[in-house]
Amino acid sequence: MGQPQPQSPPFVTLADFYALDWGDDIRRELHDGQVVAMAPPKNAHGTIVINLGAALKAALRGRRPCRVQTEAGIIPPSREHSYYQADLLVTCEPSRPGERDVQAPLFICEVLSESTELFDRRCKIPEYRALASVRELLLVDSERMFVELHRRIDERRWLTEILQRPSDHLALETADLTLTLTELYEDVALGPANLELPL
Repeated sequence: MGQPQPQSPPFVTLADFYALDWGDDIRRELHDGQVVAMAPPKNAHGTIVINLGAALKAALRGRRPCRVQTEAGIIPPSREHSYYQADLLVTCEPSRPGERDVQAPLFICEVLSESTELFDRRCKIPEYRALASVRELLLVDSERMFVELHRRIDERRWLTEILQRPSDHLALETADLTLTLTELYEDVALGPANLELPL
């Protein structure tokens, strides 16, 4: 007698995904028609998001409709039936009643964890780069002091800057904001793998 074949998970369209009501607080993304539940973030992740989000909000004060948004929905341009949630983004488009996604982000930040880093780097970053509105992309490691800033030069080229020292300055042109890594990682307990580099 043959072995029962494992059943594929149901294919979910973007419209179906928007219509679903999960009844819980779990974050979910849609990857090529498959719903993916996100693991609960560790404390370091949330602290970094708060630190950067507060700095961005202060920098954008008085520049309406520019605003910072957390857990922001993004529809990748070349992946049908997909929906990502960025940890933070900045947009200057007016907010829309009942909106689920941001159509013209200028800045996107993903806080990396062991479980998300590979997908963020291989899938999300190329898709974010394909969004014509995006000017800066930021990857922040939540387990060691390591920040990677991608800044658009033109339609095809990006400049990448690596920051690792507590005194290094992260300069975000899209928000006219500069802060040190010490400020970004304030109140974050970094693991023993974080080796402070000589200044």
